[in-house]
Amino acid sequence: MTGVVSTEPSRTMVHSPGRMLSPSEIYENFDALAQQKLVGGEFGLALMEAVGAPRATITKLKDEAATGSFSWTRMLRFETVALGDADRTLERMKAEAASAAKTKRPRLLVAYDGEGIAAHDTKIGDDIHEGVDVLPMEAEFFFPLGGHERYVPAPERQADVRATKHISRFFDAVRDANPGWSTEADRHAMNLFMVRVLFCLFAEDVGIFEADLFKSALIQSTQVDGSDLAAFLDGAFVHMATEPEKRTQPAKGWGKLPYVNGGLFEETSPMPTLDSRCRKQLLACAKLNWRTINPDIFGSMLQAVVDIDKRGEMGMHYTSPSNIAKVLNPILLDDLRAELEKAGSNKGRLHDLLTRLGRIRMFDPACGSGNFLILAYKDLRAIEMEIFIRLGEFAHPVVKLEHFYGIEIDDFACETARLGLWIAEYQVNENFRQKMGKAPPALPLTAAGRITRANSARADWLTACPPDPTMETYVVGNPPFKGSKHQSSDQRADMVTVFHGKIPNYGELDYVAIWFFKGVLYAEATGSPFAFVSTNSIVQGASVPTLWPRLLKKLEIYFAHRSFKWANLATRNAGVTCVIVGLGPETSAPKYLYDADTVRSVDLIGPYLAPNVTTIVTKRSKPISRDFELMQFGNMPNNGDALLLNAQDKKSLLDQHPEAETYLRRIYGSQELMKGIERWCLWIRPDEAESAGRINMLSERFERVRAKRLASSDASAKKMAERPWSFREQNCSSSHTIVVPRPSSEDRIYLPVDVLASENIVSSEAFAIYDGSIWQAAILSSRIHRLWLETIGGKLETRVRYSNTIVWNNFPLPILSDRRKEELEEHWWEIDRARKEAGFGRTLGDLYAPKAMPGDLRRAHEELDETVEAIFGSRKYRSDADRIEHMLQLYERAIADEPGRRA
Repeated sequence: MTGVVSTEPSRTMVHSPGRMLSPSEIYENFDALAQQKLVGGEFGLALMEAVGAPRATITKLKDEAATGSFSWTRMLRFETVALGDADRTLERMKAEAASAAKTKRPRLLVAYDGEGIAAHDTKIGDDIHEGVDVLPMEAEFFFPLGGHERYVPAPERQADVRATKHISRFFDAVRDANPGWSTEADRHAMNLFMVRVLFCLFAEDVGIFEADLFKSALIQSTQVDGSDLAAFLDGAFVHMATEPEKRTQPAKGWGKLPYVNGGLFEETSPMPTLDSRCRKQLLACAKLNWRTINPDIFGSMLQAVVDIDKRGEMGMHYTSPSNIAKVLNPILLDDLRAELEKAGSNKGRLHDLLTRLGRIRMFDPACGSGNFLILAYKDLRAIEMEIFIRLGEFAHPVVKLEHFYGIEIDDFACETARLGLWIAEYQVNENFRQKMGKAPPALPLTAAGRITRANSARADWLTACPPDPTMETYVVGNPPFKGSKHQSSDQRADMVTVFHGKIPNYGELDYVAIWFFKGVLYAEATGSPFAFVSTNSIVQGASVPTLWPRLLKKLEIYFAHRSFKWANLATRNAGVTCVIVGLGPETSAPKYLYDADTVRSVDLIGPYLAPNVTTIVTKRSKPISRDFELMQFGNMPNNGDALLLNAQDKKSLLDQHPEAETYLRRIYGSQELMKGIERWCLWIRPDEAESAGRINMLSERFERVRAKRLASSDASAKKMAERPWSFREQNCSSSHTIVVPRPSSEDRIYLPVDVLASENIVSSEAFAIYDGSIWQAAILSSRIHRLWLETIGGKLETRVRYSNTIVWNNFPLPILSDRRKEELEEHWWEIDRARKEAGFGRTLGDLYAPKAMPGDLRRAHEELDETVEAIFGSRKYRSDADRIEHMLQLYERAIADEPGRRA
């Protein structure tokens, strides 16, 4: 089969040269591709176009594709075959690829027979065999051709992923049949419709309904063209919402469907228009085995159904049970399990514990699709079942869905959270039945979790989960993490609503701080402890002095997990560095500090997550260490951009005015220091201003500076217009300058500082110690100082941000002997030597990339670290967290005016 190949983009496809297509654009393109009747190589090139493969590559393959088969080196081998031969051809292609050199093996092998394809991914090792009409369900299989890597679920998640793909196709069909449904009420109706259908699909496979009851009714009682499908489902939903004795309508194919209740079918909601495509996709969903779905991941995956941009990432952002356990175990479950262990077979104690279980409420004020609530429910029911087994009796469960509360802003997430809790309840009850021979009936459904649809940042938590002194309430969750520089306008408005007039300087806080602040208000009003996941910024930098004095006003930290990677499976996502902090009213109970695989019992935990240190580090005008010299901002242009030149500007200036060279200096900020960017500045002393002004090109630059400063609303800038040839400061050294970059990558092990010759100028984008003792460069280069920066310094986006007043001035360095200073200086020059020997053609940033750091340079730093740690005492540090703990203890002693120790 061959066809005429056109390299012009299809009118129905999105094709954007110069950038990768988004997942939503790719899915739209595959919808269009499935509807086209393309033959031979024309189909193969259209497939490449659909994923956003390079246009030049498609054009280059035009002639070869006209034969029906073609190869794109290392990416794709496409063959056109006779109808029915695709599977057999693919096996041959796989054998050929296996015998080829790895460097010549195509990523994807595709055999196309005009109606369907058989394809193999040689990197991942999986196959697909699909008809063209359902190919959009497998669009992500072809993502690598467009530059995206694809997510491959773990084997235990395969059923969830496949089910979600089918539901996505059904949702797309319903959405396309209702193009006018665009209001908030329409979206709610669509979400409710989808959740009801999902429940029916699940119910007939697990025994809530008779086996295949829903599917059989669909096949037998609806027309192939789908014209009566909406009426059928509307009648079925009403039927399941009505108690048997109150039913008035005669059965129309759904008569055997049982009464469900539980609120699922209670709300009257518009029914969308449905057609033959909707019916076809719904029947495809009904053919799956829904028994195997996992409610604690399925809800997260269902978000991809209504958010097309997330379709290529189904399940990738799902919060793992192990991470959720880091919250649930220390706040509640560890205590319950300890009680269970202590109770043994004592019936009195077991009944007391059972009574306690019946009084526990879980509240997640950022519940999403319910992962935390679902896992908490399953864990509590597991403890309950163990109690029943030990008692040798069965009673009605005391852990009820109505004890699970949540707040969630997204309507579909609210509905899927309720559905997930229902599914979890059924699965737990079935486990009861298998182990104890009986269980509560599946129907009618009990009331679902009490999920409030609202913006949690503005909602009244006391209304969403009202105080009840007869119950134990635990507040948990994983709130949104938006940094202060990346908040939407709505999120910034939320910050104002929550913090204005209550927390000064709240603009520096991340969005997650709202949940900690409101958690404190809820805890103070109810006595309920809370524990949230957060980016580690909540316990670092400006967040600590800004937020934590209020958080700890009446509460204390019960437990905390120090920094760890909250990683997901998304491509190019190394994972967010997170902490977990649990707080509650003051108690005499021990507090638990988790660090990787270790846990320590301590008397108290401070806001930097160090034991027994409550001091908060604030700005200081001078160094706390008497040996440190003053660190300053570099020189600020102050609307003097015309005083800065790149390499080409410099060349042009000197070509016309070689005498201007005396006024030029190389200037370094953080970018110039780290990336080797060449930038120059005009550096003119007051006594040189007149002579410099006689050079035309300099005079023109001075006038541009003058005009910009005069136009500024800043009074100091206007004043500076009187000397347009000058930076705001004119600081420089007589021999050398120690330079410290302001921002630095989060994943660097060491802070890349440098020592520059006196003729170089430092801009305000870096810090400087002018003519400073060289041993200070060694201290700045140590691992301990880097950790101090990460803990108490601020952040710029995800990068750590240096501060002279916070980081340098507060570093608790013991008093040094002259011998120690000489030893530190020797370490610095050894680091400098290792850099120069390894640094040909490499920037300072390249040298300090964690995975590419030269071995000799790393060894030089490690030897420095040994000396620095010896300076701080003979204590043997177990971890970086241990180092920070010691630094904070030394800082606390230093500000209490305890004498320094001579090293």
